[in-house]
Amino acid sequence: MKRRLLDWLACPACQGAIALTRAVPEADDIREGELACGACGARYPIARGIPRVLPPTLATEAVATAARFGYEWMRFSEIRPEYEEQMLGWIAPVGRDAFVGRRVLDAGCGKGRHLRLASAFGAKEVIGIDLGPAVDAAAENTADLDNVHVVQGDLTHPPLRPASIDLIYSIGVLHHLGEPEAGFRALAPLLVPGGRFVVWLYAREGNGWVLTLVDPARRLTSRLPLPLVSGLARALTVPLWIALRLLYAPARTRPRLARALPYSSYLRDLVPFPFREVHSIAFDQFLAPVAHYMERPRVARCFAEGGITLDSLRWHHANSWAASGTRSEAR
Repeated sequence: MKRRLLDWLACPACQGAIALTRAVPEADDIREGELACGACGARYPIARGIPRVLPPTLATEAVATAARFGYEWMRFSEIRPEYEEQMLGWIAPVGRDAFVGRRVLDAGCGKGRHLRLASAFGAKEVIGIDLGPAVDAAAENTADLDNVHVVQGDLTHPPLRPASIDLIYSIGVLHHLGEPEAGFRALAPLLVPGGRFVVWLYAREGNGWVLTLVDPARRLTSRLPLPLVSGLARALTVPLWIALRLLYAPARTRPRLARALPYSSYLRDLVPFPFREVHSIAFDQFLAPVAHYMERPRVARCFAEGGITLDSLRWHHANSWAASGTRSEAR
């Protein structure tokens, strides 16, 4: 943990200021230590360079979700060059320029793949928060970046000071909360007036096959041992991989074929990825205890509940929502 992170941390229990009470070593980069809230006295450890700023109680469902995704990101921890184009597709029309000189929060940073990109896009500081063991993979994947900070925390009780962030992005995370609206309500106050909130979410519209076949299976597989789910996902990846190579790869240059294939816009984007990454994507679909496929009006309500003015709501790949908005200057 870098000492300057203390300028933005806050107690998740009471929002009080947090101070460093013990640091090993006594230097700018702290590997082990302890933080304490000056208001309520709560104490939080720093372990393996990561402040573990978790609220005193966590929902059982949230812990299970974080643990299962943590298993995925620790197992599939690679960072790939294809992630840049993928991320830019998820956040468009917001682009690289939105990050330049900004203090940025990755709300649900997983293994840190987007932290590296936010840094490369010119962010002044990038803070990644995740609830489970994925933070260790994120810290390892960003250890060489001085402007990146990784925090273990709960997005519904974020351990950051209000009005301390210029840009929040959350990609593929808030739809896995028990109540996605709670994530918007908790995160929006972290933005400075005029700050930007960017999300990518599963859509209900356009996901008929997923809702009919994949989601019911997920309700079962989310209760199975993770190695077994990974094995099942790998078996399903084989026919998907064959389809990607034989059908969706040619469809990238043949518009008529692309129009004839299901989920063409989405699956054509997976063609450049190796088998292992496609396995990870399939695994991701089957491990979560909670997955909300959100209708357009609900996404708009989430922004409204957070006090965020919705600027863009785009149906991405005809199966998901890419949305962005700004916090009112008057708040």
